[in-house]
Amino acid sequence: MIRCAALVVVAMNLAVPVRAQDQPNNIHQATIPAADARFEVLQSELAARWTFRLDRFTGRVAQLVKDKNDGHTWEDMEVIDRPAVASPQRPRFQLFSSGLAARYTLLIDTDTGKTWEISTFKRRATDGSEQELVVWQPFTQ
Repeated sequence: MIRCAALVVVAMNLAVPVRAQDQPNNIHQATIPAADARFEVLQSELAARWTFRLDRFTGRVAQLVKDKNDGHTWEDMEVIDRPAVASPQRPRFQLFSSGLAARYTLLIDTDTGKTWEISTFKRRATDGSEQELVVWQPFTQ
């Protein structure tokens, strides 16, 4: 009798539809470079405007922006206190972008652990207009 009850319980559980696990939504936000690849492209899950090209050897970062003709181009970004890497021979830098907030987009020097966060500032241009400046600022420890 106990075996029959156990069999019925197992059969009922198999008949109940099970919700499938959601597919991860980050499969297109980053390239998967070869281990020794020099460049990588990374995009935040939050907005396409946070699309970056990283030179993994030197730590130089460029942001994807619109050009004058409504096309796209890479614009170099300032990385404050980025170390000069003489004759780079291998990947050393890595980008991370959180799905929670753009401010949790990080650049790390994997040799030293030094980390930068993306920071946005407003400034007045010489013509009086307000411009947005996006830079990589070192973490304060």
